[in-house]
Amino acid sequence: MSGKPQHSVEEVLERLKRILTTHPGISANDYDRLVIDRKPNRRSTEVRLKTSWSGMKKMAFGEEPIPTSNSKTGDESKEQVSKEYGPDYGIITTKSLNVKTLDEALVVANVDMEVWKVERFVVNSWEVTVGGTNTEDDRPQTYTNWQVKVWLKPKSISPLDGAIRELIKEIPKFDPYEYEAPTEVPDENYALEICLYDAHFGKLAWGKETGQGDYDLKVAERWFMQALEKNLKHAVPYKVSKIFYILGQDLMHVENYQGQTPLGGTRLDMDSRLPKIYQVAKGATIKALYLCREVAPVEVLWIPGNHDMHASFFLSEVVKEHFGNDPRVTVDNAPPWRKARLWGNLLVGYTHDASQHQQAIINMLPQFWPDLWGKSKYREWHTGHKHKKMEWKFAPTQTVGGVVVRQLPTLSTIDAWHYQEGFVDAVPGGESFLWSKDHGVCAHFTAYVGDGK
Repeated sequence: MSGKPQHSVEEVLERLKRILTTHPGISANDYDRLVIDRKPNRRSTEVRLKTSWSGMKKMAFGEEPIPTSNSKTGDESKEQVSKEYGPDYGIITTKSLNVKTLDEALVVANVDMEVWKVERFVVNSWEVTVGGTNTEDDRPQTYTNWQVKVWLKPKSISPLDGAIRELIKEIPKFDPYEYEAPTEVPDENYALEICLYDAHFGKLAWGKETGQGDYDLKVAERWFMQALEKNLKHAVPYKVSKIFYILGQDLMHVENYQGQTPLGGTRLDMDSRLPKIYQVAKGATIKALYLCREVAPVEVLWIPGNHDMHASFFLSEVVKEHFGNDPRVTVDNAPPWRKARLWGNLLVGYTHDASQHQQAIINMLPQFWPDLWGKSKYREWHTGHKHKKMEWKFAPTQTVGGVVVRQLPTLSTIDAWHYQEGFVDAVPGGESFLWSKDHGVCAHFTAYVGDGK
């Protein structure tokens, strides 16, 4: 087919058997999602063997006979497939004894139905008589040849859907393994909160224009990993028993091809195309979580920002799928945009912006989490958005009604918009907090970033 040698049925079933032995009881949908080199295509194999997923499995283990060809000649039974694609059209034609329907033609031609849709099709058939020397019983036999011709049109896929689908295709499945516990039991009194807020992957800044250095995807990735590694090094001596990792908080600068904020519609300076921004942010996030899980079990909390409210959720789904079989990484991407966690007598709430409705935010802790509020002695909110420690540079924290409100700094430098509006107080850095079950936030680490730091 299509100029490629077709493996024998026996070879295909042998590879299928090895996969089924490794993944017993796997469903057809789960089989399709497996990323394995030289994995037989399920749908085309079903058509070739004229059976179902259940029948394929039985044939692989010898529980059902393998169908044999009804002719000695290979030319008559071969499936001939021709394909022609252009920017806005596709035409496929199959000629075969076995491919008789539209669905079968789409399968053998490997048409990606997430990209293409059928505009129209025709099915033709004609009789062919094969001489006696080419048949099994040495007598002439008549067969029906089938031709299926299909005209295709591309589906209209939004840029964001296209970017997310490309991300999902690249997700390697996590391979679980036995984790060897450390010889010394960690101190159960400590947890670590990683807050790499407002990294703005995809922001573009020109240092000669802003006076505070260049910023692009490469700088964002480098600074992001610098901040993570520095914060982990600060915390390792305390032998933390859990890590809370905050995902979102404007991790990405844009989430549409227009380079506009989702709600305000502000046009932004944007580095590269949207799929590349997703891919770099995804790669940095997964790499960071692998480093964190080596220190302690990780709980990922999705807290959206005003730049990446949808994009960060899609990324949280990618992370959840990637680590789905890893007991050391869990993901909470439940719908609420605000979340809270209790550690001993410490209650910490998360939101992106608390500056405009601070009193209401304060009251949300007892309102939405009354049980956790009743068990807590120390209460805090950790927010981002303003790109510096509180609206006022010299006030790193503020206490209202017995609740500490911490507005955390940004990991990115200013861009042209910030410079023109006069928002120039940002000092790029990422923070983390050491939690004690008895004494609340007992340590606060700041990893300032930048070339040479």
